[in-house]
Parts: sequence; structure tokens; C-alpha cells
Amino acid sequence: MTSDPTNRPHTDTAAPSTVSHKQDSRTRGADVTPAPVASPVSTGPPERPPVHPQHPSSGTWHPVSTAGAPLSVREVDAAASTAPAAHTSAQASARSSVRSPSETAAAGVVLRDLADEYALLLCAHDPEAAARAGLPGRAILPDYSPAGLTERLSAERSLRHRVAAVDRSTGSDELLRRHLLERLETSIQFISAGEEGGNLGFLSSPFQRIARQLRRPPEAPDRAGSDEADLAEAEAKWEDAWNLHRTRLEALPTALEGLAASLAASAEAGAIAPLSQVDVVAGQARDLARCRTRPLPEDLPATLHVQLQEADIAARRAALDFASHLRTTFSPRAPQAEGVGPRRHALWMRRILGTRVDPGETYAWASEELARVIAEQDAIAVDILGSGADAYRLNRHLRADPTHALLPRDYTTWAQEVADEAWDAVVGRVLDPPDGLGRPRVSLGEPGAGAVHYEEPRGTGGERRPGMVLRSLADGEQLVWPWMERTAVLHESVPGHHVHAGAHATSTRLTAWQRYLGSVPGCDEGWGLYAESLADELGLMPTPEDRFGRLAARRWRLARVLVDLGVHSRLPVPDDVAALPGAGREWSRATVTAVLRHHTVISEGRLRFEVSRHLGWPAQPLAYAVGERVWQAGRHSAQERARVEGGELDLRAFHNWGIDLGSVGLDLLANALH
Repeated sequence: MTSDPTNRPHTDTAAPSTVSHKQDSRTRGADVTPAPVASPVSTGPPERPPVHPQHPSSGTWHPVSTAGAPLSVREVDAAASTAPAAHTSAQASARSSVRSPSETAAAGVVLRDLADEYALLLCAHDPEAAARAGLPGRAILPDYSPAGLTERLSAERSLRHRVAAVDRSTGSDELLRRHLLERLETSIQFISAGEEGGNLGFLSSPFQRIARQLRRPPEAPDRAGSDEADLAEAEAKWEDAWNLHRTRLEALPTALEGLAASLAASAEAGAIAPLSQVDVVAGQARDLARCRTRPLPEDLPATLHVQLQEADIAARRAALDFASHLRTTFSPRAPQAEGVGPRRHALWMRRILGTRVDPGETYAWASEELARVIAEQDAIAVDILGSGADAYRLNRHLRADPTHALLPRDYTTWAQEVADEAWDAVVGRVLDPPDGLGRPRVSLGEPGAGAVHYEEPRGTGGERRPGMVLRSLADGEQLVWPWMERTAVLHESVPGHHVHAGAHATSTRLTAWQRYLGSVPGCDEGWGLYAESLADELGLMPTPEDRFGRLAARRWRLARVLVDLGVHSRLPVPDDVAALPGAGREWSRATVTAVLRHHTVISEGRLRFEVSRHLGWPAQPLAYAVGERVWQAGRHSAQERARVEGGELDLRAFHNWGIDLGSVGLDLLANALH
């Protein structure tokens, strides 16, 4: 998922009533979350000193000792069990009496200012963050040098102390305070342990964030039939874009040198990527060098053309040098076993989820859920094909008839109809998106892995772009299967990311940091997976084949939980996994491939992408199923409270309430929903 933010007047949202009643708009009141008995944010162990070079110019990097206890935060289920049982008027009255309205208001203003400061801090180090948030930033390329990480670490520590010093407030201000503390503490732990500077991976690591900034500007504007003034303005913008591109090319050698120094320091501290990830990033660096050799537009100004050629040569050389450095310096030292290991995985879980789950318990839960989903799939297969059928046979049967498939050119029309139907069924019935969000738009994106993703609304006024669902086609993908795709469209659009992340992006209450830079994948993707089952409840999966497709998607997410925990927390390979064709007794690439091939219905091209993604991005696969577990547990708790009070859950109020919280860590989400 992935605009000009403005801090607007702040209003609070009230907890949903558990008694059934009509509600035409979001309920407004004083409190957002109950005050917990203990803070859901763990202060953790004594901080480790940062990993950084002792002499930046020497070329020899000596890490500071990183001894210390592992990160420990409250588990999701524990957070849920210890949260207050209800949001009662008596509790709200007691909490609101602790501070005067003026004290509370003052705390809220300070917290929002500190959130804005954090947003500016992140934007100063990462131009991608600045572009996303629409805020100023000074970095031409993301800064992962030891000096840059040390500067950021110092600033985040200072900011954390100032946030912690703010008097506790009530309502959404207190939630913002705890959200800021959780994200700051997580980042501080991550950087201090060398994970930020030592991160190499297939899809989401510092190298990719640097490389993404080197996309070439678009082609020159069409001169035929254009108004002279408009054409002059368009050409000026085009030339400016190429000048920025030149500046980025010129900055690449320094950026990669800084990243290499941080990688070396982190490796000395024990945070070194597995060999497979070192090799894959080395290959991507060579690819980057090759793409730099494409011809430049001939109609650029002559001076700029020469400058670009010179910068292009230097950037190409830097990318090749970085690739060679990885192969010669890190490959011999990198562990051959896949995964980062339990200690480092705990840090990644905290970053991705905003909690730390118990690997063994979660592994067992996912295995049980997976067996249940397979049984449901088999039952649908029997209903459609008759006695003796199973999920594998039904999948093969559904793919055998190309008349039931879509051609790629027809995808957007069909998917837009699905999204529009969902909008009509959801809005005003089970949730209320903010004014101005509007319907999502569906489009084909650039060819890639065959995935689909959501991008939040961007811009303001007449230049505003709506929330977008983008589907990329994999190489060789000639058919699209509606029974598979419907779930993905609903996950990304409505009632999925569009009315959750899209609502946050257009919120007039959340700060810019909350809207764009403070989101937690476990909350976002957990909602997306929860939305799939909600869509089924609402009748948006009208056929058995559609429901089979939803279960196939859920089966995939659960299999990914097993893969992530097995690979990165080094859990034993279960007997049933080891027995799969191509699998073994170690969590190797072959075993991961065997698991995902057995439990998914994706193409072989998408399968290869997903295997590389999970090997190189610890904890990210947990965001879906673990996050959904928290959303479902929160709904169950609300339903139980409603029954105790003699009524029924107002599902519309519950969803509005949950969405209004913003994207927070799962500890905070569990506390708020319970």
C-alpha cells in the first residue's frame, strides 16, 4: 500500500456501543482507548549502543559492543486477555477527571507537534518518505551510512524522551502518545542492534530503497498540437526531472559506500544476511548497472546531456563496485542457512507487528487453522465435483476451462465492477468512510510478479488522485481467473485497504506521521485479511467457486506463517512438510518452495517471487494472519460484551471505531478493541 498532509483540527472518537442501534455517522465522544493497567509498550532491556564506525575515513569499521537482553514485549493474546473488559461510562468519567480539559488539550497539541517532528525527521533521511508524505526532505538518496544512522538514532532517542515526558492525556491523544513511543522504541532497538544497517534482502532492504530513486524520468511531452505555454511549462518540468535524476546519479557512489560501511559494522556485530540474500542483492546491483546504460533522450539540452552521461558512467561503476564488494567481502562470511535466527527475528516481529508473538504457539495455531481451511476447501470440492473430490482436484478442474477466465485486457472492467459492488454493499451498512475518500479505482500496473496492491489517495484539490488498486501481470500470464482474483480485489479495495488505509490517508484528525509514516503492517494487512471474511459475510462471494478462492487465499497466508517462523525462528520442519515433493528436513529454499507450491494456487512465476520475498523479508508474512487474529479477537470480545449487556454488536460502529484508531501496533490495537 502505498500526498500534501496538513494538521487539521483534532476531534476524538468514542468507543462503539455494544447495543444494537441505528447510526448514520461515526459516533463522537471523549475516549479512544481505555487506560491500561500497565502500558502496552514495553520499555524493553537496557538499550544497546549503536553499531557505527569509530573512524569514518579509515575504511576499517569496529562495532561497538551490542551485549544485552533480547527484546521483550507483550504477546498479542496476553495483551487481549489483560485489556479492560468494557468501555463503560463510569470508566470514561473516572479517566477524564484525572486532568482538566486545558491540561488534556495542551498535551494533545504537544504530542501532535512531536508527531510532526518525527515525520520531518524521517523525511530528512529518506526522500521516498518525503514524497509519500508531501513534506520537505534534504536527502537526495536514502542515507544508510553509519553517520546517517547514528544521527537518526540520536534524534529518535531525544524525541522518545520528550514524548515520554508529556503528561498522560485521554482519548486519542494518549493513543498517539503510546503509538509514538512504540514506534520510536522499536526503531531505536532495530538500529542499535545493527538491523537497519545490516539489512540485505530481495524486496525491501536499503539497497532497493536507494535503487528505487533512480527510476528514469518520463519521456518528453508530446509537442504535436500542444498549446505553446502549456508545452513550455511541461518541457521545463521534464528538464527539471532530468536534472534531479542527474543529482541522484551523482549521489549514488556516496550512498552505496555508506551502505557498505554500515553493512560491515553490522556484520561484525552479528547482523549479517544469509548468503542467498547477499547474492540476490549483488545480482540486483549488477542489474542496476546495466539499466544505467540505456540511451538518454537526444532532445535534452547539450550541457545536461553531457552531465547525465558522466553521472551515468559513475553510477554504473558504483553499482558494479558494490556488487563486487558484496561478493568478495560478504559472501565468504555469510551463513549458508536461510533465515536470520530467533533473536533477530524477534526484532523484526516487533517492527512488522508492533508486538512479539510466541513462535511455537503461533506455529501450532497456524497449523491447526491450515488444517481447518483445507477441510473447508475439500468440502466445497465435494459439493461441486461429487464424492471423493478434494481441493487439489477442484483447483485443477477450475483451471481446465479457459472460458471461465478473463483476458488481461478485460481485467480492469471486471475488477472495477467488483469494487463498485462492494462499495455499495459496505458503505453505510457496516462502516462509514470519511467524506472525500470516494470509490477506489482499478488499473493495470507495470508488469512484474503478477501481484495486486493498493496505493492511497494522493494530492489535493483538483489534482487529487483517488485510491488505486493496481494489478501487475507476471511474465507469460495470459489468463486471469475471477474465482481467484475476487478475493484479492476485495482485500485491496472494499472492504479492505481502501476503506482502512485510504481512510487514514484522507483523515482530518490523524497527523501526517500517522497518515503516511507511522503505519504498522500487522494492523493494515490484518484488516485486509479480516476484510476478506467480512466480504464473504456480506454476500460478496456469491458462488462456491468464489468462496473456494477466498479459502485458497487464506490457506496461502497461513502457509506463509509456517514458512516465516520455520525459516527465521529456526523451528523444526514438521513431518508432513518434510514429506512434500522436493522438501527436506531443513528450511531451505527447496523446502519453502515445496510448502508454497503445495498450499497455493499461484503461478510458477509468482511462486518464485514469493519464495524469494519470504526468505529475504523476515516477519512480513506474519502481518496478515497474526494481524487478522487480533481484529477477529477484538470483534469476538465486543460481541460478548454486547450479549452480556442484552443486545447485539453494532458492527458498523465497531468498524468505524477500529478504523478511526489509525494504523497502530498490535499490542495497542488489541488493547483498544478489547
